[in-house]
Amino acid sequence: MARADQKTIRNWQERVDEYKASGLTRQAYSKQKGIPIYQLDYWRRKLARQSKAFKTSSADQWIPLQIADRPDKQDSHIDLWIGSIRVEVRHGFDSQLLAEVLQTVGARC
Repeated sequence: MARADQKTIRNWQERVDEYKASGLTRQAYSKQKGIPIYQLDYWRRKLARQSKAFKTSSADQWIPLQIADRPDKQDSHIDLWIGSIRVEVRHGFDSQLLAEVLQTVGARC
């Protein structure tokens, strides 16, 4: 099964948050919104697992960084691990895009 794109994930996070705030039962909310209950349950579990995985692995952990000889800029990169999410940053990256990605990932915490 293909991974959900960020727009789909945001859409379902909003729906799940709305459900939680509604005070309705799963059945009532699903019926009111015209969403199959199995989809609501699937996304509630999926988002809860992602949130739990991120929280348990993203405690403020710092590791020492040792830089050896200067690598060739074209081959150099940095892997940023944020929970189970890996962001690879290569030479010539778009700093605005990286900031937006980190903001989006951070908003899920």
